[in-house]
Amino acid sequence: MSTRTQIAIVNSSSFGISFPEHLRALEAFAELRRVELPNDAPASLFHEKLADVDGIIASVTPKYSREVLLGLPKLQLLARHGVGCDNVDLPTCTELGIAVSRVGPQVERESVAQMALGLMDASARRIVEGATIVKAGQWARRAKLSLGVDFCGATIGIVGIGAIGSTVARILSLGYHANVIAYDPYVDAQEVAARHATKVSFDELLARSAILTLHCPLTPETSRMFGTEQFAAMNPGTIIVNTCRGELFKQEALVAALNSGKLGGYATDVVEGEPIGADHVLLSTPNVIVTPHLGGYSVVSLRGMGQTMVDDMRRVFVEKSYPEVLANRDIDLAASRITRFRR
Repeated sequence: MSTRTQIAIVNSSSFGISFPEHLRALEAFAELRRVELPNDAPASLFHEKLADVDGIIASVTPKYSREVLLGLPKLQLLARHGVGCDNVDLPTCTELGIAVSRVGPQVERESVAQMALGLMDASARRIVEGATIVKAGQWARRAKLSLGVDFCGATIGIVGIGAIGSTVARILSLGYHANVIAYDPYVDAQEVAARHATKVSFDELLARSAILTLHCPLTPETSRMFGTEQFAAMNPGTIIVNTCRGELFKQEALVAALNSGKLGGYATDVVEGEPIGADHVLLSTPNVIVTPHLGGYSVVSLRGMGQTMVDDMRRVFVEKSYPEVLANRDIDLAASRITRFRR
């Protein structure tokens, strides 16, 4: 058995592919392996594949539950190749002394904001439908498409005005001259104004927005925050853009609101249970655009995300220090599995 540091790259289809130098940097001090695990993998499969690893570079799937983590005795660092850590049981990691790092929001900020605005444009102006009818030789059907929504002067609501949400607000406000309102219980009105939006309550957001764009993390507070009651409170024809997580919605209520025409469109880069197949209900629902989680899939973003993984692993396993961005910030570093932390 090798005494070198063992690092597993789990379910990441992008790490090290466009930027192989990231793999070479890790190989200088560790042995690497790629591991693919199904979303519903039992804990025993994790233990079979990962029981000897010191570090994991983790994608958005699968879920690292308490049962899974209890069977990974050597794991010192779980590094999320992304911003969100909703698939990781952070309290258990903290209890076991496993450090969890993540990509800082500044790395993906511009890329995800650009994706959100692209989806917003595509849905508001029926770009995908228009391109489809032209390819089918049905140009004349243009007049049957619903009229597009202009951003200039429109009230556009944002849920979550952190790094990405504030970037979207800046572009909408200064670039499109939209009237931007935002719901974020953790940011005061003065700071929201500094981020190019007006702070409103959740109820006011629903009642006033022609377009809603979502930029909040998936937490117990935000899980299933959109259901029948919330859709009923929206203006007819409201368009929703989602680059967060599919679990923010009660899917049955979302589909019903789209089928009834209550919602004018749903453009999303994320879906609950992704990756999905061609038989997913959203794909046969009207006025829906689904893209395969491309928000951070740009040159600048992927390079930054990959370098973050390299830096975090090097800090822990070479420098015996700690990652720059800890997701479980309450971990007792002195009692963690990582030895000889430099304080």
